[in-house]
Amino acid sequence: MKTLTKKDIEKPIGGLFFMIINTSIWAFIAEYYLENKDSRLAGIFLGLIIMSFLFFYLKFTKAQKNLPESTIEKTEEEKKNEKWFLIIFGLEGLGILLAKNILMNINHDELFICFFVLIVGLHFFPLAKIFKRTFDLYIGTWTSLFAILGIYLITQKITPVNIANVIVSLGCAFATISYGFRMILEGQKLLLIKS
Repeated sequence: MKTLTKKDIEKPIGGLFFMIINTSIWAFIAEYYLENKDSRLAGIFLGLIIMSFLFFYLKFTKAQKNLPESTIEKTEEEKKNEKWFLIIFGLEGLGILLAKNILMNINHDELFICFFVLIVGLHFFPLAKIFKRTFDLYIGTWTSLFAILGIYLITQKITPVNIANVIVSLGCAFATISYGFRMILEGQKLLLIKS
């Protein structure tokens, strides 16, 4: 049986770190646009989930300290995938900045959250291919559909912009929560192998 190393548990730790940040962002956006009409219930609920993510993040990082270093070097494919991840992450940031600038210049800044989410959703598709993760396809599809729903709700004036942005941000929070729970299950499974 393979010995669990520090490198093995890096993925759940890194994944949880990103999901803590991303779920916090969506919680803040939802609460901002709710304007306290929910008595901060969405923020409290999401805050509890974020705290549970933080608990497991700390548990995994503590367990990682007691694991041996990996003697296996990164493969060329792993190095290439990391490079592509950084490129996609950079293009995502650039796309968000461009969307903000274009929407402001055409006087449609009310659509920014939706386009921000669309760009976030679309970035999962190349990641799914690079890392061979089907789950990324589901998350990308879910997130992109919420972005399109938000654009539709705003442009067709079905709901006020604030409500559309709440719906979109809560949809994104659900996606990051799903991803976070997946990382917790993966980390727990790895720690069971160790014991």
